[in-house]
Amino acid sequence: MTDLPSSDLRHHHRLGVFHAEAFRVINGVHHGEAIGSNTPPCLGDTYMLNTKAQLCELGLHKKSSDNRKLIFAVSPGCALEPTGTAALLSSRLTFMTQIGVTIEVFLIACTVLAQDRPTPHVYLYATTPIAPATAYTLIKIETSPRNLPFAQLSGMSFGRGTRVTLASGVQRQVEKLSPGIRVLTRDNGPQPIKWVGKRTVQAVGAFAPVVISQDALGNTEDLTLSQQHRMMISDWRAEVMIGSKDVLIRAADLVNGSTIYIRSGGFVEYTQLVFDDHQIIYAEGIPAESLHMTQDLLGQMPSDVAHEVLRAFPDLPGSSQKPSRIPLDTVDAVNLLRQTGRF
Repeated sequence: MTDLPSSDLRHHHRLGVFHAEAFRVINGVHHGEAIGSNTPPCLGDTYMLNTKAQLCELGLHKKSSDNRKLIFAVSPGCALEPTGTAALLSSRLTFMTQIGVTIEVFLIACTVLAQDRPTPHVYLYATTPIAPATAYTLIKIETSPRNLPFAQLSGMSFGRGTRVTLASGVQRQVEKLSPGIRVLTRDNGPQPIKWVGKRTVQAVGAFAPVVISQDALGNTEDLTLSQQHRMMISDWRAEVMIGSKDVLIRAADLVNGSTIYIRSGGFVEYTQLVFDDHQIIYAEGIPAESLHMTQDLLGQMPSDVAHEVLRAFPDLPGSSQKPSRIPLDTVDAVNLLRQTGRF
């Protein structure tokens, strides 16, 4: 087993999870039992999420791995578990609803010491929204899965309704875009979209969208995007700081609590746009980045999504694409925004 550098603490992931006790068998061999209990799950059992279940935020960073299991550690600032608590990715379960929709659920077992005995606290992480009072039948079980798909939730994404400028100058809502449509880019003129990813998630914690109110950055209408999505900011002070006038700043670092804020609650539909290269495009008239597809990002995606991306980018495993502008970390972004009077 190989420990990872402590610097990985800076690259933690925040997941929306439920306590496993809230997801119980309503019909089947283990009627009444919760998922993740001492009894192994049984194919064909039907589960349901309690209507009072609350979505919580669990922060994790990769700690170690070997050929059998993947272990994370709880990141600082997590209210559910003490910092550093070992979190084992114990199983990956696939469920189907009565109308044929499938969802994937990961069970994460956090081990703490209680009375000198390891006591696991099990959490349920669904990669698609899981609704209470809905029947889910277990159809597949995978023990000790080798990856946890963070990227599909944390990638740079536009919220539904965001208008993107096309090559013709016309603006079109992002959810209506598809591969092949040509979009106006800042550096390379009209460029065709190569891949479009869509995702609906609970708007909570790290997955709640940032809203940039109309004209807060010169945008023509309210702009909704994921917290990790980066906007391009141009200022001479940035050139003094890092040698480049144009920089990329995460939407979360732009939040000022008034004209730019995080909107929590309900669900949010995100759309990701990928081009042959990392591009600066125009959303509601202001420059924003496209999804920066890399090998690392691909490796974090579910296998079916990764295969879809590889069909669009068959040479991606050999690529080393660089971002089109310098991305700032939070500290540098805050320093720059304070100097410009935007923070």
